[in-house]
Formats: sequence, C-alpha cells, structure tokens
Amino acid sequence: MKLNTSVSIIVVIAVALGFTLGWYLHPSSEPEKWEPDLIHLYRAEEQKSINKKEDPQLFDQLLSLIVFEKGDMMSGGNAPLSEDEVKDIKKSGAIEYVYNEPITIQINNGNDSAEKVEFTSILFPVDDKWNGACYIQTTDSKYLYFESRPSLSFILRHM
Repeated sequence: MKLNTSVSIIVVIAVALGFTLGWYLHPSSEPEKWEPDLIHLYRAEEQKSINKKEDPQLFDQLLSLIVFEKGDMMSGGNAPLSEDEVKDIKKSGAIEYVYNEPITIQINNGNDSAEKVEFTSILFPVDDKWNGACYIQTTDSKYLYFESRPSLSFILRHM
C-alpha cells in the first residue's frame, strides 16, 4: 500500500513538473513584431509577393538575408523620398516588408524632442546606388530614411 501511494505521488509530481516546464519552455506562437506579414520583391516592372503560409522556405530565406537594426528609436532630419525615387528604387530592385498592423517607433529630431511615427512597410533597395539605406513607409504614405545596412546587390543576380 505504501508503495502504491509513493508511486502515485511521484507520478503526480512528474506530471505537474512536466506540464510546468512544457508551458514555460514552449515558444510563443505570437510572431515577433518586426516579422512582416508579406514580402514584396521588385525587379524591373515586375512584383512578386511572398507570404509565410504559401512559401515558408523562401520567406524565411529572405528574412535571414536582410539584416537591420530593429529598435524603437531612429534619428530623423532626412527629407522623405519623392514618388519618383520610390519608383526608381522598385524598378532597380527592392525587397519590401509589409505589415498588416502598423509598428510604432520614435524619431529623434536632434533637438531633444522625439515624435512617434507609425509605419506599415520597410523598403530595402537592392541596388548599390542607394548605399545600403532602407526606408519606412509611414501610415500617411511617406517614405522616410530608416537606417543603413549591408548591401543586397548580390540578390540581383538571383532575382
């Protein structure tokens, strides 16, 4: 009888411990806020859209190729891109992360004040002409300089 009680207690403890560790160590199914919902590839006059459900392997490969600083603050002061510049970027080759829900960051204008900006996409020009810059598209459709990152020109050969 004492053996049955001991085994029962050990089983209960093992199940409770397993449940607790499993819950604690289980990765969150909620995606990171910087992971796009859709990726657009631009080359010449063509556009291809990729989402994680339809092509998870290509989607993850593109995410691993593009390295940039993800933060809640950026420096401001640069003029927005013109429509012609955005068209030129897309025509010469670009990758665009598109978000269903806007991401909010702060822009430091250099005069000790910060303003909140919401954006719905990040445009990564592939051509070296843009010096590794990337741009965010704000909710009012302006493209603002976000940051510089390594060149993506090697992708042109494979697009």
